[in-house]
Amino acid sequence: MKKVLPIIYVRGYAGNNDAVESTVDLPYYGFNLGSTKVRVGIHGVPECTIFESPIIRLMKDYKYVDYFIRCDDGNVEILKDQPDHEYPLSSIWIYRYYDITSKITGEGVRDEIETIAQNLGVVINDVLEKTGASQVYLVAHSMGGLICRSLIQKFWKDEAVRKIAKLFTYGTPHNGIHFRKGLNWATVVRDAFGINDSDTFGPRRMREFLDISGDDLNSLENKFPVERVFSMIGTNYEDYEAARGWSRKAVGPGSDGLVQNKNAFVKGCSRAFVFRSHSGSYGIVNSEEGYQNLQRFLFGDTSIQFDLAGVKVTENYPERESLKYLLLETRVSIAGEDITMTDQLEEQGSAITVVPEKLSAGNETLYRTYLVKSKRYGSSSYSHLQIEIKIVPKHVQNHRIRRDRRYFGEYLFHKTLTIGVGDPDVAGNFKVRYAWSALDADVENKPGKSMNNSILDIPLKDSKNDFRWIEEGVLRVSVREE
Repeated sequence: MKKVLPIIYVRGYAGNNDAVESTVDLPYYGFNLGSTKVRVGIHGVPECTIFESPIIRLMKDYKYVDYFIRCDDGNVEILKDQPDHEYPLSSIWIYRYYDITSKITGEGVRDEIETIAQNLGVVINDVLEKTGASQVYLVAHSMGGLICRSLIQKFWKDEAVRKIAKLFTYGTPHNGIHFRKGLNWATVVRDAFGINDSDTFGPRRMREFLDISGDDLNSLENKFPVERVFSMIGTNYEDYEAARGWSRKAVGPGSDGLVQNKNAFVKGCSRAFVFRSHSGSYGIVNSEEGYQNLQRFLFGDTSIQFDLAGVKVTENYPERESLKYLLLETRVSIAGEDITMTDQLEEQGSAITVVPEKLSAGNETLYRTYLVKSKRYGSSSYSHLQIEIKIVPKHVQNHRIRRDRRYFGEYLFHKTLTIGVGDPDVAGNFKVRYAWSALDADVENKPGKSMNNSILDIPLKDSKNDFRWIEEGVLRVSVREE
């Protein structure tokens, strides 16, 4: 398991005074919220499922201890502190930056995001000094991720690489918050008046506090390694209940109810899509899916990445000339965990859209996840997981989708790969075993083979699966130690 480091939690935006006071009333700023929901169990009977919250799970699974910290004008205060207390590496620090905004605990005045970001830097330095850690993990929800990026990209730059090990974000609007077609005027009004600093999510302010010089607001612009960032993205807009549901109506499908899927990740980083809303009872933070991705990203000892490469559709595919796009759907699950790690589906607006020629000439990353040796299922010396892949055609003619050619559920390729990843040998090559499988494929008893340079190209077609419209292509599996 990777070295345990202090975690600093940075919460998201509180839109008005009531929201600020409600936030301040919560000791953990919402990071302690769990969920109880009813699911259909394996026997078809509804079962009550309880998720205890990320902070409780981190305390139980990794023995973390909680602390509350705030900063005003560079002065750090630890709440509920104890004299001569020794602070462990396994500590979670709740950054309570809204205490200053509260009319009860503070001055009743909002700090700009730049100030909050600079104070976060002071907090990090204080935590490093108190714990003796070399680095910290940043875990952030919504606007909290922008606060972290402001510190990284505008104020710390080179310093961030040394002091921040990883950044994990839930539902952060890395490319801003934009309303659905026809409501552009609402975005203009929001950014013009900036009531309660709501213009924080518009392009003008984002360029300022992120120090962006290029065109992409979600780019780190080489100021921090993208492989050290993970973005959790929600796809369930209908369950978002904030502000009586006005935002989910304004933002619409293809979002978590507040942030559109396409705007919720750092360019080039690892990401996961789950059917959860931005926050609330069915929110992305208080979900098992969110926690599993979080713990594996922070503490995983092995990473595995899946790319589709050189995928070519046959020239004799019917009406090949109108095939303008391919949709890539992906679902990943790990043995021993009763959840889906990522679920990218067309109907949820999260499938990857690619041009056939681009996929034929290059590659497209489907998903990157992290494996933990200590959490292997049973006594196996391999970590097993499954990735389900579907390649869906999309026909366009005269700039319109051809409804007469489109069948819902139609696909050019649909198969599930079961793969086991073992420990690397003395040369650093990993042992793997795999099969394009039905559910009864006995992958666990297959002998392992050594990967060359920790990269393995698995052909999409073989003698057992004949997808006649896919002429060639591979699933490229890349494994490395973290």
